Amino acid sequence: MRIHHAALISSSETNAEQFYEGILQLKRLKTSFLSRDLARELFDTDLECPFILYGNEDCAIEVFVTDRFPDGPVPITHLCLQVEDKASFLQACETHGVPIIRVPRGESQICFVQDFDGNRFEIK
Repeated sequence: MRIHHAALISSSETNAEQFYEGILQLKRLKTSFLSRDLARELFDTDLECPFILYGNEDCAIEVFVTDRFPDGPVPITHLCLQVEDKASFLQACETHGVPIIRVPRGESQICFVQDFDGNRFEIK
């Protein structure tokens, strides 16, 4: 089994571009629109919004662009990303003002970053 894609939300296309293209280095593969009718059928919501599919050969993330967020982040939801050079990736995040959570765990540490809309990513 292989995960085809993950779906997240972003409050703006600018935030999505900065994080998914700029920091994660994913390509914009497709832009489309979630209609109210389809949203009702699939997700039981009247949300209507554009969405962007970002990806590369290993990863795809569908980002729904909407200003309708839940009251707060769901505390344990996240994606785990494996990067080639963790230190360089975290440095790039710091350069772009992306929050980093570092928790010591024995001789290593668990690292999470957060995009500009509060979606969390564990970094391996």
